[in-house]
Amino acid sequence: MISTIIIENFFLVRLLLLAGFIGAIVGAGLLVRAGRRGRVIAAIIAGAGLVVVIALTLTPDTYPLDGVVCYLVVDSPLWDILNIALFLVPAIFIVIAVRKPIIVAASGILFSALIEFLQYANPWFGRRCDVNDFIANAAGMLIGVVIGAIVIAVVTRRQKRASASSA
Repeated sequence: MISTIIIENFFLVRLLLLAGFIGAIVGAGLLVRAGRRGRVIAAIIAGAGLVVVIALTLTPDTYPLDGVVCYLVVDSPLWDILNIALFLVPAIFIVIAVRKPIIVAASGILFSALIEFLQYANPWFGRRCDVNDFIANAAGMLIGVVIGAIVIAVVTRRQKRASASSA
């Protein structure tokens, strides 16, 4: 059902993803400026994003799988914009919340691997583990971590310049 909507509204979905991505960056910048309160809000947003990730990746499908439950052929995983976006936005806000990009990156990659393992270990979900999904999710996580770290650095630098010039 979701894939049909995406295919039928390809341009609109891409446009909405771009708007959401830009909104996430602007929102992240505002949350960095908000200090401790911003970190708490970022953690709530990140938590909601992770709930969405879990819901989209581990919700059982209608029918259990027959046969192959893990697709191990790598074929253009970085073209899977939706799987990249799935992890990218939560990663930005997790970095804003905890300010530990390396730990977030490592945890996110392990989280993606765990999802694929759970899809493999539970074929009655009707989900198939896929190395392409893992690569796309990990790429989204890494891109989100880098963006979050850049937003923190830029906003912090601007705040220091503003306080130095007003002193």
